Amino acid sequence: MKKNKFTTIESFENLKERIDRFFKPTLKQTRQNLQLSFDFQLDTDAKPDNLRPYIGIADFINFLSDASPNGELYLFGGILRDMALFGRKGFNSDIDIVVDGDWESCERHIQHRGAIKNKFGGYRLYIEGWPVDIWSAPKTWAITQGLIKYNGIASLTDSTVLNWDAILMNWRTKNFIFKSGYLESLTARRLDVVLEKNPNPIGMAVRVFRHLCMKDTRQITYRAVEYLAKCTTQYPLDFLIANEIRSYGNTVIDTAHYKWFESMASSPHLDLTDRAEIVKHHLENEGISISSKQAEWGFEAH
Repeated sequence: MKKNKFTTIESFENLKERIDRFFKPTLKQTRQNLQLSFDFQLDTDAKPDNLRPYIGIADFINFLSDASPNGELYLFGGILRDMALFGRKGFNSDIDIVVDGDWESCERHIQHRGAIKNKFGGYRLYIEGWPVDIWSAPKTWAITQGLIKYNGIASLTDSTVLNWDAILMNWRTKNFIFKSGYLESLTARRLDVVLEKNPNPIGMAVRVFRHLCMKDTRQITYRAVEYLAKCTTQYPLDFLIANEIRSYGNTVIDTAHYKWFESMASSPHLDLTDRAEIVKHHLENEGISISSKQAEWGFEAH
């Protein structure tokens, strides 16, 4: 699988510019969608992806924002992370939107659009071919399970799988919400696990391993090391890869990364740096080569 080229942002203003470019339709798209909107008649029996009264994703979000005057819409997680790391070419996933306040108005409009409700209370629909997931912020999984107390939208930065996902952007104001040190962690490629509990623990393990292998990780927190080491005691490599292929259609989790954490799990009583050195020699004796970047991983307390 071809890896994306890293073009990490230098500032949040830089990220804002990337988001603006992503959502700005091309002239061709605008003409095509305007023609569709001229001929549009609402058909409640139509399939969700065939309902196209909007010029594009931005137009749809603007509509929802205007239709929910007492609420705020936020972009959340993956789209902001990948735009920050790679830019437009590095993003090819779903778009997560969370709503703080006036959920009833928003829910009514997306239901009318044909959105499908999932088992966790969120909705999915497709706009211009992009999967868009929409959630009520106080009703997200970690909040409803009592793992995180909801004290406003910033609480969601404590609910993500990884530290790189812990960022939101207010759609109206274009202001970002994030934890202190977010940009520095992104620039340093410092991987941390924020919330280990997850409704899909196997999917989370696959996701963290994929990020480790794809996102040019250079530093790993103690918490992330212990989490991934524990995963190797629970899930064999072939099992993880099978689930990875089922979810993503490809595999990037490699043997050297998995074996490194598997070996780390075998000596938990030692200091992390000492364990890493022992593991390095152990893998060499086993004929398993680790990359130069993997050999240079730095470890930090979270």
